[in-house]
Amino acid sequence: MIPIQPFKYPNGKYGAYIYKSGYQSTSAIFGGSPQHLRKKGCVDSDDGRSVLLLPIRHPVERFASGVNTIRKNKKYAGYSVNDLIEMLEQNTFRNLHFMDIATVLRNACFYFDDIHLYKFPEHYENMLNDGEYYGEIPHHNKSDKTLILTDSQKERISRYYAKDFELFDSIKEPGQKFYFFKI
Repeated sequence: MIPIQPFKYPNGKYGAYIYKSGYQSTSAIFGGSPQHLRKKGCVDSDDGRSVLLLPIRHPVERFASGVNTIRKNKKYAGYSVNDLIEMLEQNTFRNLHFMDIATVLRNACFYFDDIHLYKFPEHYENMLNDGEYYGEIPHHNKSDKTLILTDSQKERISRYYAKDFELFDSIKEPGQKFYFFKI
């Protein structure tokens, strides 16, 4: 199982429910039941592999939205932004709202031949259309709070999500094909 919850578009391509990148809106459109991917054949086999359309949100915006979301939970309400960043840096905190997209992509490469990237929210409608969904696009889970981060916090987030920044900045057009990360 890869660390995403995939679903099928009307045309048979796959999408993924990615936390803080349209998860609520997408699941409202396609239902919340993820498809379970089972590995067919060996890694070098193309049998049973398909196309994945993946939303990628700017890492700072995604982090800020994640903080706003988890602070609604009493368990995390008292944590400061610096506390959360420090726990991520020290690998003492795990929450899917903060999983780096680079990890998702590394794992997705074992399941999908073609991975196409879309900036979220800028390319969200393009992504849905590439999956042949042309209906209404609900806007769920919209936060009315804007979290203001300091330059120091943004710098720390930039270091922690360095590969995600590289990935986001590499997307020049909707549906850009992803191959591998440069080392």
